Amino acid sequence: MKKVKTLLMTAIVVVMTFAPIVSVGAYSIDTTYNQMRSSQRTTNNYIILHETGGVAPAINNAQYFNREWRNAGTYSSHVVGDGGDVYQISPDGYVQWGAGSYANARSPVQIELARTNDKATFEKDYKAYVNLARDMAKKYNIPLTLDGNGRGIKSHLWVTENIWGNHQDPYGYLAQHGISKADLAQDLRTGLDSSDDVEADPETSNPGSTAPEPDNDDYQNASGSYTFQNTTRIRNSLGTSSGYTGINYDAGQSVNYDRVYRNVDGYDWLSYISYGGQRRYVAMTNSGSSQSNNNQNYESTSGTYRFNNTTRIRNGLGTSAPYSGRNYSAGQTVHYDRVYRNVDGYDWLSYMSYSGQRRYVAMTNSGSQSYGTQQNRSGAYTFRNTTKIRNGVGVNAAYTGRNYSAGQTVYYDRVYRNVNGYDWLSYMSYSGQRHYVAMTN
Repeated sequence: MKKVKTLLMTAIVVVMTFAPIVSVGAYSIDTTYNQMRSSQRTTNNYIILHETGGVAPAINNAQYFNREWRNAGTYSSHVVGDGGDVYQISPDGYVQWGAGSYANARSPVQIELARTNDKATFEKDYKAYVNLARDMAKKYNIPLTLDGNGRGIKSHLWVTENIWGNHQDPYGYLAQHGISKADLAQDLRTGLDSSDDVEADPETSNPGSTAPEPDNDDYQNASGSYTFQNTTRIRNSLGTSSGYTGINYDAGQSVNYDRVYRNVDGYDWLSYISYGGQRRYVAMTNSGSSQSNNNQNYESTSGTYRFNNTTRIRNGLGTSAPYSGRNYSAGQTVHYDRVYRNVDGYDWLSYMSYSGQRRYVAMTNSGSQSYGTQQNRSGAYTFRNTTKIRNGVGVNAAYTGRNYSAGQTVYYDRVYRNVNGYDWLSYMSYSGQRHYVAMTN
């Protein structure tokens, strides 16, 4: 949203020495400009993410909203910037004027990210932006899914494409700093806290409204003891979408298990019988065990790969592995000595850095995403959920703008196994285009 074109004000901005500050987690909320501007309560459907559209301090944007909201006809509840500061403009839970009347009435929180050209400032801003969105979503019981169907965290672009408007934010600005939509979605799921509290509750980008159920019979009869390094949720069944018991294992606690499930929703899982006689399930969230990737299962292949996109360098294999804080930019090349196939929907390259650390990068160029195992099978599949039709295989493939609705049937001639956590069906459309749909039942 372009609210402040480029407020490079020459006047000195005096920050009030005794401005009210509310400390929340890793960021603080400055409530100096927090005023009731609408008495209309919202429903709790969306958290909407914006960016301001021009390079200027966040406090300038906050003052602009506070001063001109009636004349400009726009304001959001929070502005983030200036190295991770948060300025509250209006109480959350009440209508703000940021995304059109329909979305405004359904969004208890709308968050602006102020632009900066400084990398260090951006990193602090981005962390606060993500964690504020997560905290507000949890407060209003809104899913931590980005731009999916139904309730969740939404970009202004999603509002444009699905409800009303012509704004594209915040993806263009984030891309300038090496953050893709997939990165933002992942960070919203897992958070960017400095603490070790991992909820083991990521959700894949949602082609439909529910994820496929894992195969509960596919386990190993293995017993042992596992000590948690992170706070981890205890669940009543297998997978990150399964029922949460309301109880956690804390860091330092141990579980004695009798079953192991491999690679369900990106984690290996342990299972045990509780004192009450119930079978329980916990994800192995410790560093190095949170993703079920066989680090020995690679191809000893060397070569050079040129990136077409800014791509994160990771300390481990997969999209949930720790981010090193560095990127390869478009046009740069990597010299690799290993290739891993089809991990989190990508093929991955690995190499030894100058410091002697092994690094991992996804092959993000168009056409390099792994399509998994293709089977030439035909049949009919009836959908139980509204499911997006895509032009390629995988949750990041281009969306056609059309869906299959619950009760409709597709006649397919190909099946792709385990791409982004789903099996996929493919068919030729009437126009002669090949289309792809996730099996979301």
